[in-house]
Amino acid sequence: MPMTVAFPQLPETPKDRLSVYRFFNGMSVEGKEGINAGKNHVPLVKTFLIEHVSSNHGGQPKPPAEIWGRLNGAPRMIDDLFMSIPGEVKYVDRPYTTTVGYLEQFDERFFAYYTLEGTYHAQQRVKQWIQKSSDLDSTWFSAPLLQSLWEHDISKRGDDRITKLNFSHESVFELAEDETAETGNEVEELAEPDDSEENDRENDRIEPERRRSRIMMGDRISRIRKSLNGLQTGYSPLNALSAVRFPSLHRRGSHDLYQHGQITNRSDSFEDHRNTVRYLYRIYQDILNTTEKLAWKDLETTRLASQVSYKGVPLIINFEETLAKPTFDRWIERAFTKRGKFRLWGNPIRLGPTKVHVYGADRHLWQPIHLEITEKRLVAILPRGTCGNTFHRLVTNIQRYVCPKITAWIGSQKFEKMLEIVKTAQKEENLA
Repeated sequence: MPMTVAFPQLPETPKDRLSVYRFFNGMSVEGKEGINAGKNHVPLVKTFLIEHVSSNHGGQPKPPAEIWGRLNGAPRMIDDLFMSIPGEVKYVDRPYTTTVGYLEQFDERFFAYYTLEGTYHAQQRVKQWIQKSSDLDSTWFSAPLLQSLWEHDISKRGDDRITKLNFSHESVFELAEDETAETGNEVEELAEPDDSEENDRENDRIEPERRRSRIMMGDRISRIRKSLNGLQTGYSPLNALSAVRFPSLHRRGSHDLYQHGQITNRSDSFEDHRNTVRYLYRIYQDILNTTEKLAWKDLETTRLASQVSYKGVPLIINFEETLAKPTFDRWIERAFTKRGKFRLWGNPIRLGPTKVHVYGADRHLWQPIHLEITEKRLVAILPRGTCGNTFHRLVTNIQRYVCPKITAWIGSQKFEKMLEIVKTAQKEENLA
């Protein structure tokens, strides 16, 4: 039987953030002991990196107390940049309000949310915050970015260290053999795997027969490094990297990073975990700034295949596999709905059997976006000032739900080239 782990009582009135850090450090030690023993003594500490608007592109950043005050009830300020977040949890089917986690502000644009909630409930809570607030978005660690982290960082942390790579592609817009376009079935997203919680739902799920690849490689770094490139060449879903494990540089254990900005602590130190979170935050911050500089540096005129021209540098995503027309139709039908995975709004205009133009908006900050989509590629043009997160969300979700192997450019710059920031960041981390 799966082991049930009660949600532990977090400090309600800590005198300062160091008290919270010490509490999480104790939980990290117990969590690591549980991993070693193969038992869930306590839940693992989880951090979610959350993105907000930047004043660098004309936005008006809001204090996190104001944002979360509207979403969740007034947070309790512990210091100027650290606060406890109240929320409703259930105990024996009876809801009550308690502290569910803590929010740390790294700068005006990025926040870290620390919690001990179980994976599914923590993800749902953060997802609801983002859905209810156009001010917030996840940090999107796309497959190309995770691949760059693997190549320039994780693969160099010691040949005998154990790591783990997860690959996820699910063709949610592809019709099953016995399914018609009118069924309207929605595919529920599962929580990402977390070794702190046993999960036997996979065996009980009733799912339509469609392309679905969830692959985990757990092995010594040297073995994965030797085989990965060849495997990715031969099987395209292995390009849809969705999670990576960072062996700790200075402590026992590791840290798992997922595409939606969740980092799970599997080490025996919260300090080591927070240092890893800040390292990843700095990388993502630099990459987002680079994305925006590339996208805004030259307001060239881009002419789409529809002969419509716009000022702005395009994001171009080419699909290695041509989409079947039923798959294309279902994607267009569902991509711009309120519950759409791409968090976009718009009214697709048909230009042909497998070609549409969209005058749309990104639900994060409600910024305009122009899209042209065919069965072979997507072109997105975002005007100056648009949040770079939109680019990374598009790349992430296309690779996970539409086509697992892609090539992408921002203007004339190949997407992967931009990610060499990771190489520089890792050199600096090693020197530190």
